Amino acid sequence: MKSLKATQHSWGLIAKIFHWVLALLLIWQIFTGFSLHNMEFSPAKIGFIGIHKIIGTIIFTIVVLRLIWKFFNSKPDTSTLSKFHRYASRVIHTLLYTLVIWIPVQGTMMTQAGGFDVQLLGLVTVPKFIETNFEMYPTFVQFHYQSMIALIAVFGIHLSAGLYHRFINSDKYGVWNRMSFWGKD
Repeated sequence: MKSLKATQHSWGLIAKIFHWVLALLLIWQIFTGFSLHNMEFSPAKIGFIGIHKIIGTIIFTIVVLRLIWKFFNSKPDTSTLSKFHRYASRVIHTLLYTLVIWIPVQGTMMTQAGGFDVQLLGLVTVPKFIETNFEMYPTFVQFHYQSMIALIAVFGIHLSAGLYHRFINSDKYGVWNRMSFWGKD
């Protein structure tokens, strides 16, 4: 049976579930975000925006839960990795966490500037961070889009590093294995 918590060689089942669910939700958000950015205003766009907002709050919630879990969970041994790889990994993970927290917060502010409410998980209305400001709304939209582009870049580096370790490096240091459901614990 797979360990729920991290071991020397694995992040553990709970961290893996957080990781892969977030990856799938972020890919969904990126594609819908691009579509929304390029759609003309219509009832279909309003519906997609509603789904996009709910998934954004789900992502935010999962990231917060994942960070809490990470705080109480040990981590696999990375001492065999070079200092460069450990440093680069910390930088990329810090950027990923920053962006996946920032983008939903910024999206909430954008939505509120446009005069609309945001509901956490589609259930509870989020308190207003910012008053309605139709003049600033387009700036918020553009900044949200640019933040998504930054997330795509960092996500691409993260994914490339994982694929490098898996296929080019033959996972010599167990980096891929640590987050794989099929690796050893």
